[in-house]
Amino acid sequence: MAWQLAAPAGALAENQVIGVRLGETEVALYRLNGEVFATHGVCTHALAFMKDGFLENGQIECPLHQGRFDVRSGRALCAPLSRNLPTYAAETRGDEIWVDLDQPGRAAPTATPQAEPHDATRRLVVVGAGQAAAAAIRAAREAGFAGPIALVGEEPHLPYERPPLSKEALLDAGAAIPDCLDPAATSVDLHLGRRVESLGGGRVTLAGGAVLEYDALLIATGGRARRLSVPGADLRGVHYLRTREDADSIADALAKARRVVVVGGGFIGLELASAARKMGVAVTLLEQAPELMARLLPAPIGAAFRQLAESHGVEVRRGLAVQSIAQHGAALLVSTGDEFFEADAVLVGVGLEPETALATAAGCRLKAGAIAIDEAGRTSIPGIWAAGDCAAYPAPIRGADRRLESWQFAEDSGAAAGRSIAGAAPAPLRTPWFWSDQFGVNIQMLGMPLATDRVARSGACYWTADAEGRPTAIIALNDAAAIHAARKSLTIPAQARWLDEPEEPPMDTHAENRGLTLSRRYAWPAEGLTRIPDWVYTDPWIYEREVERIFKGRTWNYVALESEIPNSGDYIRSHVGPTPVVVSRAEDGSINVFENRCTHRAAEFCRELKGNVPEFVCPYHQWTYDLKGNLQGVPFRRGAAGKGGMPADFKVEDHGPRKLAVTTHRGVVFASYAEDMESLQDYLGAEVMREFEATFDGRKLVILGHYRHTLPGNWKLYHENLKDPYHATLLHTFLVAFGLLVAGNRSLMLADPSGRHGVMCSAKSDPSKIAAEDKKEMRAFHDGMKLEDPRMMDFFDEFDSEWSVTMSTIWPNLIVQREMNTLGIRQIVPTGPNEFIMKWTMFGFEGDTPEMTAHRLRQGNLMGPAGFLGLEDNEAMKFVQDGMLRVPDGEHYVALDPATPEGTSDTLISESAIRAMYRHWREVMGI
Repeated sequence: MAWQLAAPAGALAENQVIGVRLGETEVALYRLNGEVFATHGVCTHALAFMKDGFLENGQIECPLHQGRFDVRSGRALCAPLSRNLPTYAAETRGDEIWVDLDQPGRAAPTATPQAEPHDATRRLVVVGAGQAAAAAIRAAREAGFAGPIALVGEEPHLPYERPPLSKEALLDAGAAIPDCLDPAATSVDLHLGRRVESLGGGRVTLAGGAVLEYDALLIATGGRARRLSVPGADLRGVHYLRTREDADSIADALAKARRVVVVGGGFIGLELASAARKMGVAVTLLEQAPELMARLLPAPIGAAFRQLAESHGVEVRRGLAVQSIAQHGAALLVSTGDEFFEADAVLVGVGLEPETALATAAGCRLKAGAIAIDEAGRTSIPGIWAAGDCAAYPAPIRGADRRLESWQFAEDSGAAAGRSIAGAAPAPLRTPWFWSDQFGVNIQMLGMPLATDRVARSGACYWTADAEGRPTAIIALNDAAAIHAARKSLTIPAQARWLDEPEEPPMDTHAENRGLTLSRRYAWPAEGLTRIPDWVYTDPWIYEREVERIFKGRTWNYVALESEIPNSGDYIRSHVGPTPVVVSRAEDGSINVFENRCTHRAAEFCRELKGNVPEFVCPYHQWTYDLKGNLQGVPFRRGAAGKGGMPADFKVEDHGPRKLAVTTHRGVVFASYAEDMESLQDYLGAEVMREFEATFDGRKLVILGHYRHTLPGNWKLYHENLKDPYHATLLHTFLVAFGLLVAGNRSLMLADPSGRHGVMCSAKSDPSKIAAEDKKEMRAFHDGMKLEDPRMMDFFDEFDSEWSVTMSTIWPNLIVQREMNTLGIRQIVPTGPNEFIMKWTMFGFEGDTPEMTAHRLRQGNLMGPAGFLGLEDNEAMKFVQDGMLRVPDGEHYVALDPATPEGTSDTLISESAIRAMYRHWREVMGI
């Protein structure tokens, strides 16, 4: 046995799952009724970590595709799972959890319960060998159907799931597409690669004359890819996707192509475009509707999908219908009438046509262009059932008959038919659910939207609602938790913003960056924290998630210094992440922080950077707010001359801007969207708080000035820069020439236990005593460099600290600068994934002599956008962002100081604090 320490016992609460890595193995740990269980940490169906799943009633639900495992036995409990999850022996020893990867868990997987077999003489024939057919056969056997089953399919393969055909199968020619039926376990007589000529009256006639007799018949013929009805639609090089062979042909075409045209802006078309861009192929996507997915989704959501595709280099052209395709030398020429597009291949994704000819000939009734069935899968002809893409949804959806071409409907309708054939009742119909993976984003939709629905948005989730405001669907982007919650209650959160106009939601506002970012699926590199993928810094959906989970999550965000608002009525404008807020001091002396957004029509009601006012008045319609952010006045609230005005039940107290929690410490003001935030002391931890209080030592702060500038890089690069003492002794000539931060100095790169905060510390040294071998490594070092004014390097020891230089990074938006005697606050304001604003506030203390104030200002020239040090950092970060945008899809290598895997290090030649930060980032982001 090889028992390994997996985690502290206190890290795993009751009914909780956490993930750990033991060697090369991802492991999920669970605690149920006081016992600890361990399974492999990755779902057996797709790339998803079980630690991100949902643990309920002893079952873990995969966050991607909702498959469920029994955590005690690892048994796969439902589709799409076909393989059990490996389990490992686990036990608690004192305050520790230990796991043995060589021993299985205590409970072995059990077989799926089978009903008692009955009526072994009934014969079932299944026509169509896809996922619905497989689901029906499995369900029939589990419900006790004991008679012979014959499966007929035109494809030569066992039933398989089709979603991978537009994803993994295109990117990896060797990617396994697992079968979803075990013919031996289900005792099925296979007739694959055979076509059915006719059916009905208890007989199925195959091409060649063979006849199969049945007592029950299931039609699961699926559909065929809709083809273009234009000249050249069948030319070599024009591809349609439905089968494994189609996927192989498209994958081969993409491997050879430099540019392709994708016809159709639905999910299949976008997934094809995503695969092509992943392979470095230029893509033009043609959609004849005014917006993508206009048949299914409201325009603002279609616009969001378009923005996602465009941000990954897809040229999207709307309102263009293909008129013809012609051979043009070795290429194809796609004509839309007035325009021509040259391509090495044309990929068509314009929908599905149900295969209903056999059912129609047998007399089955149709609706919505497909076979009409009830909830048990029965057709209008006794003894005949139907399921999958060839069948219509059994009940009206939103008042109309519809088809649902989805994985879930194939699974559910097949299982319902199989149970009914066996004489068992079908399971209740589930809320429609669909998923798509494109451009590194997992998209899930629960419910049934219509193109005419209203749309609300919060973070990376969209909700649709009917005309009466009733929720109809949720579309979540990389947010499985939102889908999980919506299954229990589909409600639109209060903070969601209604998008009543079909405008484009903001993705990447910098046009020059579009088409440069090629992010991958959000799976962290296998090497662990020593590799950071580019999409962490460049992907717009990652940025959206950061705004919601970090800046609006459980964090204390710096917003002001108390000295900036000393009197009642004083205010300044500030930010929490990109969100504008007002910081004001009320009549009672309290400090308040609230969003700078009028609750009437969303105008920023506070327009000046700072000032003193008795109240805030929105310039648009003069709604008035007090110094605590409460709505006070609404002009013409009761109307005029007995007409107009607000509704009778309108209450001003219900319509103020969102207020944030506030805390202050020694003159520094923080705000949080979390109402139950821990104290600032607990948030920073004892060691970081000690350095914070060494700078803010109780003396009253005096503001010396402000400046701000914009940096063309990702906001996290600034945190990294100040958790990276390695660069400081190589990049900055000033630092090393004058002994402020030099290899060999007494130094410390402090990280708090969470990894989010840090303090870079150094004690000033004599540059003449730098070791010769260290000088050789530091190209920035120049012997003999002198200052015209040597007072720049004077250091007056005024702080209770052993360090002459400290740079504190307080997650997520604050840098506290103490560079000898110059003092400053730097506030990070992200404006997108590729840009942020840095707001600087320089300060001193009440009681400083004029000479000390002059000295602080003099030393302030070290920093800032044109400082002796800051200028070099700013340019270096731009170089990093440029490298990622122009040579995308790479990884950062941060492996310095392997003896300190993550956290505090006492050497400048270390990147351990950066690794600690990304350990925390991954936990918060759920990646």
